[in-house]
Amino acid sequence: MPLLLLQLRGLLSRKPFLNPCFLYSLGSAFSFSYIPDSTESHYDLLLKSADGLASLRQIHSPLVVSGIVSQSIHLGAQLIAGYAKYGEPTSARSVFDHLIGCRNETSSFLWNTMIRAYANAAGCSYEALELYSLMRRTQVSPNNYTFPFVFRVCASSEAGSLILLGRVVHGEAVRAGFDSDLHVEAALVHMYAKWGEFGDARKVFDEMPVKDLIGVANSILGMYTRCGVVQEARLVFEKMVERNVISWNSMLSGYTQNGQASEALILFDEMNDSNVEANAVTALIMVAACAYLGSLRLGRKFHNFVIDRNFTVDKNLHNALMDMYAKCGDLKTAWEMFNSINPSMRDASSWNVLISGYGMHGHGRETLNMFSRMQAEGVDPNHITFTSVLSACSHAGLVNEGRQCFDEMQKLSVAPEAKHYACVVDMLGRAGKLQEALDLIKQMPFPPNDAVWGALLLACKIHGNKELGQIAADKLFELQPGHTGYYVLMSNIYAASQRWGEVGNLRQYMKNKGMKKPAAFSVIEFGEEIHGFHTADREHPYWEEVYREVEILAVKLKMAGHVPDLSCTLHDMEEEDKELALNLHSEKLAVAFGIMRTESGMTIYLTKNLRVCNDCHSALKFLSHIFDREIVVRDGNRFHHFKGGVCSCNDYW
Repeated sequence: MPLLLLQLRGLLSRKPFLNPCFLYSLGSAFSFSYIPDSTESHYDLLLKSADGLASLRQIHSPLVVSGIVSQSIHLGAQLIAGYAKYGEPTSARSVFDHLIGCRNETSSFLWNTMIRAYANAAGCSYEALELYSLMRRTQVSPNNYTFPFVFRVCASSEAGSLILLGRVVHGEAVRAGFDSDLHVEAALVHMYAKWGEFGDARKVFDEMPVKDLIGVANSILGMYTRCGVVQEARLVFEKMVERNVISWNSMLSGYTQNGQASEALILFDEMNDSNVEANAVTALIMVAACAYLGSLRLGRKFHNFVIDRNFTVDKNLHNALMDMYAKCGDLKTAWEMFNSINPSMRDASSWNVLISGYGMHGHGRETLNMFSRMQAEGVDPNHITFTSVLSACSHAGLVNEGRQCFDEMQKLSVAPEAKHYACVVDMLGRAGKLQEALDLIKQMPFPPNDAVWGALLLACKIHGNKELGQIAADKLFELQPGHTGYYVLMSNIYAASQRWGEVGNLRQYMKNKGMKKPAAFSVIEFGEEIHGFHTADREHPYWEEVYREVEILAVKLKMAGHVPDLSCTLHDMEEEDKELALNLHSEKLAVAFGIMRTESGMTIYLTKNLRVCNDCHSALKFLSHIFDREIVVRDGNRFHHFKGGVCSCNDYW
């Protein structure tokens, strides 16, 4: 018999040393500052040692049967917190309702515990606010622990615009006399800052009689990072006299969420040199940074960091690790991690990570199979699931399946958003169904955004439809006049049809506006080395050797039958110069370096910031056959696995 069950059996044979009524009277009189009996102490230890939902339920059952849970508000709160921790807010609420019903509880302790459980659970913002409302109606007085949880919910983006409600609760905190409490004030600063109401945030801050330099500085730091103002956040961070783990995590998260993952890695090294210990949240942020960079080596390093520090791998961290492996090209490990999750513990997020991973790697059929399995196992797909499935159908050319999936959203009461329409437009556009894509845009129940028109413009570039491309471009220039990428796409459409005059005019317009085309950049990683190459790079220390290797590869490619696609050169120049320009594309330089520096047969992994061009795609297929190497490329849209002269995308990208 498991040790846990033996311990429970021993406890069930005992009777409480104190009369239950006496326990309750002590709790009421002294705000729960009583000395628990030995039975309660044992259960308290068991609850604290519970390492999952199954063991928590094992402990809960005898507590109900024996009636002990009805006698101990402390154990009840432990159960509520435990269920919330393991993603079971409904079970937590069941415990709460039972305790409130049998005890007629008038103190705020249990109410605060349940509101906090809702505040920490994804998708439970409205439940938290409804419970707060019920708390007021039953005349249970909120306190300085209640209000911060409510303000945090009001500030959450998932709850939508709750500015009016937040101000009402602010007034209630003032009337209750808690407006000068440090925790309440810090939560108010956070709430107003999250809404962008910086004047109100500053007013609350200025009126604080005592300013905790760390709870306050962290709030301001978090405000700047969430608003994407990373430089100002770093200034606040540098001026902090004392930094705790929350300070470091806020700054690390700010860098990662704002596309500066490399800076996050540098800052993490500084954190290691400080006296502040990293925690599981730190690991979660850094794993996300590795996923952003596509660095499998660093991702494995941080996975080992989690293991070495013996961090608790909760659902969020487990999913983040899966996501990291998928985005770094190791779909096999992501799949193994998914399979290691107990089927009853897999939520929509777990399925979404794997479904998205299959889609990114071009496995359209497998994505659809996983989507079917998800529903068969009783997990409802959400808007993220449908985005991933529709994207997978787009990249794999599964138009009929994508249409069916889009129709299925309505049946499952998932309202299509702009991102879903963008995926379908992309799917139809890639398949050459440009008019159908335009008709869908016209039928949208709300104005199409730049993502929708951008998908159509990309499709026009792929299929060389300059007339429809101009329509999409005009809409994009109106919606996003400062977005360089859309001007570049339209310039590419002009260049592909040899309309060099329009190319020149558009480039001159961009120059006048101070707009610069994003430079192509490819990164190759092997062993402990990371090397980056720009197009026609002459800054890399081995660029001369790489150029010589590129010349050799160009000869081998021609001998193998590769014909350079000169349409990928977007300048009006002689054909010989066009071939030379194509040979110096960043991904060709990176692959040439990889062939030079790695052992024969070793897989070459590289990441590119932009979409792979047609000529490089063709060349990499030939190179994978010539050298009998697998070449894995993560470009701006997806993964390409080149092996044996073919690509996993089947030339559909």
